[in-house]
Formats: sequence, C-alpha cells, structure tokens
Amino acid sequence: MKHMTIVDYSDGSNLKEKVYNWISENEEEILEIIDIEYENSGNIFYATVTYEERNENG
Repeated sequence: MKHMTIVDYSDGSNLKEKVYNWISENEEEILEIIDIEYENSGNIFYATVTYEERNENG
C-alpha cells in the first residue's frame, strides 16, 4: 500500500481536480485506489490518496 499527498495552498477549490489528474497520469501504475482523504489546516488543503501499486508482473 502506498500514499500520495497532494496540496493546494489557495482555497482548496482545485484539489479534487489535482487528485483526478494525478490518478489519470499514473493509472498504469495504480492497481486500486483504496481511499482518498481530504483535510485542511488553515488555508492549506490536502488530499491523501491511498492506493495499491500494480506490480511489474501483472
């Protein structure tokens, strides 16, 4: 299981788009998305994508 954190420093309105773009750009390496958690701290918004990586054999 691996994790990827994506950050948005403005108002967070672009965060979901950033997550979907990252997933799209890396779909060949991702076997399964386990979870996506969205959180914020002040004006820093972040998403943590938990996923299973596709192994080289399949």
